[in-house]
Amino acid sequence: MQPLLLVSYGAPERCEEVVPFLHNLFSSKNVPAERIAVAVQKYERYATKTGRYSPLNSECRKLIAGVQRIEPDLPIYWGNLFGHPLLVDTIAEMVQDGVKRALCFATSAFDSPSGNERYADALESARKTIGVNAPILEKLPLPFEHPLFIDAQIDCLKVATNKSGGHTSHDMPAIILFSAHSIPLADATLCQYVGQLHSTCRAVVEKSHTSLPWELVYQSRSGAAELWLGPDIKERIRELAAAGQYRSVIVSPIGFFCENMETEYDLDVEVGECCTQLGLSFFRAKAVGAVPKICQLMSEFYSVMR
Repeated sequence: MQPLLLVSYGAPERCEEVVPFLHNLFSSKNVPAERIAVAVQKYERYATKTGRYSPLNSECRKLIAGVQRIEPDLPIYWGNLFGHPLLVDTIAEMVQDGVKRALCFATSAFDSPSGNERYADALESARKTIGVNAPILEKLPLPFEHPLFIDAQIDCLKVATNKSGGHTSHDMPAIILFSAHSIPLADATLCQYVGQLHSTCRAVVEKSHTSLPWELVYQSRSGAAELWLGPDIKERIRELAAAGQYRSVIVSPIGFFCENMETEYDLDVEVGECCTQLGLSFFRAKAVGAVPKICQLMSEFYSVMR
């Protein structure tokens, strides 16, 4: 049976892993030391609030366990782009195990240079590093339009929407803000990222039969606003608060496959604080992650492609 390779960004899990992880992450971008220092402080603030440095690796372990409950005989490997276990080390382990071919599932549901393309490039780079004995690695399709992905998004959104029920009224309803990672406008013109996000948002809204208004917004940009996809989520929330039309904001991180720093810090902490300051109630849907429907989706992708 050919194995499944789970590929993710990786994340630090201990204090001593933060700086090496960030250096790996920023190594090709000539990022100044000041920006790395700011990122370190962000991880430290997050760890102080939550007692951990990132949920992402834990989410990956849950995905593996969930798929193995469905496919108990399926060998599953896991490699990260920027943190332990590093992708190149995992592929070297696969070579030692005699693996000749594997199917790869990346924790990125949409097409973008920083998501889908970066994973594809990393897989090819790791194969070249390993050399002639490297296994053939075939990337599985993006799941953004799969019915199970849509249904999992709906389930997560319903939990947050139900929690908001006591904070809304007919005159001042909640608004759903679907959030995705901002990317440079120049990159957005080269891929299907924005169109896929809008399509998935519409599918979630239509299939959930929600009557709440919704918008697609972006977050966590690392460049000048005029050069990156917008509207920025915090800027949009300030506009909504000024208009006085809504009492509650329900944020669904539809662009993020698993819980990570961008969801648990950028949203829960920074956007949550922004809403509190503006007098708005804040409710956040979880990223789909390792829910049973996503594990079933991964199993189905594997079964079709093997």
